[in-house]
Amino acid sequence: MRMPKQFRTLVAGLGLAACISLPALAETVQVAEGLSVETHPKVTGTYNFAHGFGLIYGPMPVARQLGIVEKMFPNAKIIWQNIFTTAQQRDAMLAGRLDFGSCTPGPYLQSWDKGVDWKWVQTTSGFDGYLMVRPDGPKSVLDFLGTTKKLSPGPNTAQYFTVQEILKRAGKDPKALDRNWVNLPHPDAMQALIAGQLDGHFATSDFALRLEEQGMKKIASFKDTWGALYGVGACALTKTVKEHPELTRGYADALKMVVAWMKAHPEKAAEMMAKSTGNKVSAAEFVKYLKSSTYDSYTTDADLKTQAEAMHSFGALKHLPKGPEDFYAYPAEAGAKW
Repeated sequence: MRMPKQFRTLVAGLGLAACISLPALAETVQVAEGLSVETHPKVTGTYNFAHGFGLIYGPMPVARQLGIVEKMFPNAKIIWQNIFTTAQQRDAMLAGRLDFGSCTPGPYLQSWDKGVDWKWVQTTSGFDGYLMVRPDGPKSVLDFLGTTKKLSPGPNTAQYFTVQEILKRAGKDPKALDRNWVNLPHPDAMQALIAGQLDGHFATSDFALRLEEQGMKKIASFKDTWGALYGVGACALTKTVKEHPELTRGYADALKMVVAWMKAHPEKAAEMMAKSTGNKVSAAEFVKYLKSSTYDSYTTDADLKTQAEAMHSFGALKHLPKGPEDFYAYPAEAGAKW
């Protein structure tokens, strides 16, 4: 029997409709107990993310271990890596090898001052750092003056700018120790200090506490110098923020959710931090570090303005910010102490 013409047209239309792919729909997926995200299926492509070493970057390695970014952007390829300093991550961004990295105020501001067009995407945490020496080592930063004693982690880091501030307050040339710095990552520097091959290491948070446990002596700290913890955040070139607004906004929101999750589930957060070290540091140790006075996670008030004013006062910056929009991808969310 011949199919009526109208029926044939209807069937053909249904077949054509079946061939037309419907747009991907957002859905809510669980990342971990107490943590769910809405997906962004329209975001495609390959993106490179990085963060530094240790607890101070907490929400970023925890986000990496949880896979929250991958779940939020299921049709994108997310590649993670560890890169030691803010400056190295900046260079990777400028070379087109990195989309999102981690920043601390000093090196972020110095790059901004020199014309790097980039934004602070999301504040994630703050940390203290201790300038540690051997028990028989220098008693203050000033004891390094006029010597060949070496300290790490290197120039143009948060630690370097803090030492400059200490020198300035003592009436000394802020650049007087520029030749004393060596560029060593925390794990290597810790071993070198303990072995007597390094004279001082300005260690951050968990690394500082570990050196204290090894009998090393504290002679300066971020909190003693600045009166508060030193901010950490995710950052990206302004070009990346503008070209990938959904990805950038989603990553910022993911980090906010991870911060809240870490505060609500410190033991589980510690497990993720332990995994981020290949379990070289135990979850029990990270629970202790997370609850210490050397670290806190928060999402506003990175206090870049105060840091910029201090650095400007000793010549590390030529320009001062006009407002939070100079620094932040989302200036309305920067907080009162922006």
